[in-house]
Amino acid sequence: MNEASKNLLLATIREWTKYTTERDKFTALANELAAVTRKVVQEALNMLKAQNVDVQCDSPETLKILKVPVEIVAVIEAPFPNVKASVMMKCGEAHRAIVINPNMSIAAGGASFAFDALKRGIPDPFWQNAAEFVRDAFLHVARTGGKEQPQPAPPKPPAA
Repeated sequence: MNEASKNLLLATIREWTKYTTERDKFTALANELAAVTRKVVQEALNMLKAQNVDVQCDSPETLKILKVPVEIVAVIEAPFPNVKASVMMKCGEAHRAIVINPNMSIAAGGASFAFDALKRGIPDPFWQNAAEFVRDAFLHVARTGGKEQPQPAPPKPPAA
């Protein structure tokens, strides 16, 4: 194999290694962020429970609002060479995303903040975003019983 061919393959391996390192880093961060998010949402649900609202919040893994499960999952979209990560919160048709930016900052409503800030103490915008999600989820489930609402049929074109 000539030198140019070797260099081509080595450059490909370097690019692949950079991608897998980034993918692994974003995956770990998203999973950790999802765990923190579950605890924050659990605390918001505890407040509702104290007000005699039918919620289940005994553990961060089994959250429910009016018997409808709350899902909080890390989402990794990693088609080579790009990696995107977020945390999705969903309950019925209510949903929100917490986005992990390419520079590893977190966008959760309001100004972005560094992940290290989340480790030191949960920033106010993060609490606000979680409270808004819980409110939206509660109101949606209260109105619909957690069932998806049928989408109206598109209007029919006028007859010619």
